[in-house]
Amino acid sequence: MVLDNISLTFRAGAKVAICGRTGSGKSSFILLLLRLLDPFAGNDASVPEKNTASGSDEDAAVLAANGIFIDDLPLHTVDRPTLRERIIAVPQDAVFLPDGASFRQNLDPFDAADTNMCQAALETVELWPFVQERGGLEAGLSADTLSQGQKQLFSLGRAILRRRVRAAAGQSGSGSGILLLDEVSSSVDQDTDRAMQTVIRDEFAGYTVVMVSHRLDMVLATCDTVVVLDQGRVVETGVPSELVEVDGTRFRELWLVGKKQ
Repeated sequence: MVLDNISLTFRAGAKVAICGRTGSGKSSFILLLLRLLDPFAGNDASVPEKNTASGSDEDAAVLAANGIFIDDLPLHTVDRPTLRERIIAVPQDAVFLPDGASFRQNLDPFDAADTNMCQAALETVELWPFVQERGGLEAGLSADTLSQGQKQLFSLGRAILRRRVRAAAGQSGSGSGILLLDEVSSSVDQDTDRAMQTVIRDEFAGYTVVMVSHRLDMVLATCDTVVVLDQGRVVETGVPSELVEVDGTRFRELWLVGKKQ
């Protein structure tokens, strides 16, 4: 069991960090929400009678028995392509089309956005000058020409474009949705890290954000809730800005370790 006996409820619009040491189950938690991993079947797959967004102990018990729900909809009833179309995710390892595919195809593989929207998304993550120097949106892209930091910025630009396309089409209600981030700032310098924090805050203000990060500066700057995992179990939850000030908390221990590195 990679994840064991986890019961959590996130309110709509929450900014949640998933933290823990290597091997604690952080990335597996993200894979579970995308159904790249599936939980073992519960005792009852029916939709809970209570509202799972309320955060009560009774609702948490329902979730534990029945699996994973988004807005009372059990994820196992949603086919995987639809689920991954509705949830915006930025993986730890950036994904690109084979060499020769254009910048535009990599940014907007489903050809859902116009040229201005594509350019604006790249400007937001400060990659537009780089793309211009290499011939513009229609020029061929080789992923090897991008640094690790640029690859992660490009992935974030792709997520921004998806959000804006959804908003323009009226698909995301009042600007709400779900964004999953898996170590998106692991290969960038501190200045770029801070710029990414600002972009995430501004672009996804109404979204529920679930973020795996070992950079606890980003957690403190962008998240209102932290969940600390250890060996696949939840060992602590709370407000990161409060936990970091309390001696003996797991989050503070991680914070102190990070400061020494």
